[in-house]
Amino acid sequence: MDNFTFDNFALTGQVHYKDGWDWWLTVVYGPQGDELKAQFLAELQLRRDLCPGPWMVLGDFNMILNANEKNNVNLNRNMMRRFRTFVDNNELKEIYMHGRRFTWSNEREQVVMTKIDRVLVSVEWELHFPDVLLQALSTNILDHAPLHLSTSAPFCAKRRFRFELYWTRLEGFEQAVKDAWVCDEAIVDPFKRLDALLRNTAVALQAWGQRKSGNIKVQLAIANYVILRLDRAMEDRSLMVEERWLRRMLKKMVLGLASLQRTIERQRSRLRWIREGDANTKLFQVVANGRRINNFIPHLRHNGELVTDQERKEQLFTDAYENLLGHWSTREVDVNLQFLEMEEHELSELDAIFTEEEVWNTIKEMPPDRAPGRLGL
Repeated sequence: MDNFTFDNFALTGQVHYKDGWDWWLTVVYGPQGDELKAQFLAELQLRRDLCPGPWMVLGDFNMILNANEKNNVNLNRNMMRRFRTFVDNNELKEIYMHGRRFTWSNEREQVVMTKIDRVLVSVEWELHFPDVLLQALSTNILDHAPLHLSTSAPFCAKRRFRFELYWTRLEGFEQAVKDAWVCDEAIVDPFKRLDALLRNTAVALQAWGQRKSGNIKVQLAIANYVILRLDRAMEDRSLMVEERWLRRMLKKMVLGLASLQRTIERQRSRLRWIREGDANTKLFQVVANGRRINNFIPHLRHNGELVTDQERKEQLFTDAYENLLGHWSTREVDVNLQFLEMEEHELSELDAIFTEEEVWNTIKEMPPDRAPGRLGL
């Protein structure tokens, strides 16, 4: 970090990252009094105005943003409002903190706990570091919980099948599904046969979709680069007929790819209240990144063992759910409902086979862009 400046409450410097991407970092230590806190926020705003671009501000702010960040009702709501205004006006987002709700304790019998340590970043910074992970560590001998921030956390969950909405718009989609809907004729059990058909179709569709669309981000980058070279050439000479045709076709291609990318990112973000063309890709990416970070489980503690390996964590969850479900066994005793004078109900219809009409009605009622089991979202 260089080009640093020191204010009354903050140290600011420019960070040169290894990939040549520069961003601003401000480390703060907030004051105690309300008058000084107002001065502190004013100095931070001035520092932000002088340092445009990607920005991270972190440290002990000595202020809270929300009422649930303190374990009692003794709140300074006026200062909370000022702090939220500063965060909103500068379009900052707080990095989700794993491990704890509070970061400071007064270490007394009548304990007071607050979350006054945090990390705030701009949208540009978060988009450049999508795999960020913030964890609260043990306070040790301190009254503050140290925060550990990683910009390249190992989010290595197994890739699962995801049906892409844009596949239905590509030529040859229906034929690809028909060709993939096959399985071994030796499988006669209807449930196992359906499982095999779905699995084979999922694998085939992923390969087909990759062949049809490829890497959209790479295609966009290449198209923009070629357009830029043609733009520069046009400043010095007249473009040939072929060059003008190529430039025109690439511009159309960029529009199509950008729309396709928004469709994909919107599906990842699960924002259903925004129409497909009403927001840009960055919004969807930020929401999707936030969901992934919030849902990530960095470690598990099992019988005194701290587990961080992804496969081991998955196995522990599987074992836990199997224990909850239990195992099938024949009951040795039964309940005589007549003796208890309880009304008996005819439940044979629960064992009835689904009719084709019921299946089709259920499929038609499902929203086209949601997975079964999440219809209420």
